[in-house]
Amino acid sequence: MRIALYIAASAAALISLFLYSLSIGVFHMSPLDVLSAVNSQGPEGAVARMRLARAVTAVAVGAALAVAGAALQSALRNPLASPFTLGIPQAAAVGVALAIFLAGSGAVARGLVSVTNPYFVIALAFAAAFANALLVLLFASLGGFTLASIILAMIAVSSMYQALLALLQYLFLNDLQTAAVVFWTFGDVGRPSLEESYLLLAVSVATLAYFWLRAVDFNLMSAGDEVAKSSGVEPRKLRLWTLLASSASVAVLVSFTGVIGFVGLAAPNMARLIIGGEHRRLMPASALTGAWLLLGADVLGRVVKPPVIIPVGITMSFIGAAFILALLLQARKRGEAW
Repeated sequence: MRIALYIAASAAALISLFLYSLSIGVFHMSPLDVLSAVNSQGPEGAVARMRLARAVTAVAVGAALAVAGAALQSALRNPLASPFTLGIPQAAAVGVALAIFLAGSGAVARGLVSVTNPYFVIALAFAAAFANALLVLLFASLGGFTLASIILAMIAVSSMYQALLALLQYLFLNDLQTAAVVFWTFGDVGRPSLEESYLLLAVSVATLAYFWLRAVDFNLMSAGDEVAKSSGVEPRKLRLWTLLASSASVAVLVSFTGVIGFVGLAAPNMARLIIGGEHRRLMPASALTGAWLLLGADVLGRVVKPPVIIPVGITMSFIGAAFILALLLQARKRGEAW
């Protein structure tokens, strides 16, 4: 009963926030007006497409980050594992810095990054983020690909990318280019176009489908490596493919939106405390939680001080920190280990 109530409440929150998100803006348009004007020409059509793209992007990115976080936490048996702690967003920021440096120009206007070819930025951000995963796997393999070696490799590669980003900013980027990189790292679901938001939604659905199909393997892994091996699951291979699939998915997302933290950490833990650790339920519950959590953070950033829009990466950090503290206090009250 508790599971059904949580799923229903999450779905209702997601639908309500989605419709409300469509109505927020300088121009007064109801959700129905937005949906009916998406394919029309003129100012109304442009506004409708921007609002719909923003809402779809928030749902897609929130869901995919949450599912990737749930998979990483299960594969590494660490509740603090997430795409952010894997270092993927930091690696993508290095790609953006390289793109802005190689493009020779970068401009900032009210938090928006503009370069000669925006897809050049996206391509290098994806390449750097995915290279992060390959380096983690390489270093982890040197340590026998154990849980400890994977976590140490994640820390080492993440620190290396942060140092590389600082070096690029210090030695090669001018003040304007450095500002462009900093603004990109804030995270913003308003950057993708409507067509790009549909691409991100497809990536999100594929991520959920893949990890849901591996749910039984994750269930066995939660009982320990020996139990998993005796049931025909190879823990090392499962961790390998989990890292690769998570990295590929998140690399696509952050290359379009920038750095968005805490969703992949907070949403799976929230869902797990209520739903439990059975992954056939946990994966879709995490996706729903991540979707409404990120969409809610974006809505909050748009209504706090209009017409100024606070990037969702900033609001999500505040909300995520508050949720994590609340969950810790609740788990302590119940006497549960977290």
